[in-house]
Amino acid sequence: MRVHDYFHPEAFIDKADSIYEAVLIISRRARQIGELQKRRIDRHLGQTEMLEQAAARARAEEGDDVVEPEPIDRSHIQFEKPVVLALREMLAGEIEYFYEE
Repeated sequence: MRVHDYFHPEAFIDKADSIYEAVLIISRRARQIGELQKRRIDRHLGQTEMLEQAAARARAEEGDDVVEPEPIDRSHIQFEKPVVLALREMLAGEIEYFYEE
């Protein structure tokens, strides 16, 4: 399903008081999802960096003249776009929101 398929005003009738409120809720949730994805990527890159450094130290201890870390393929770190995930959550009724008084 493409993102354009989500943007039918009828889809949001029961999800929020207005389409504008739905857009606000979706944008805030997408920002949260983006931050979570960023943390996961940062954590993964930190782990791979530690592995690269450990491998370089091991090669240095074995007496290799050149101590350069071997590149690790990072292309497998892929996430769906945060706004698409937020739209799906909103349409599935998985987002709870409230207003502070």
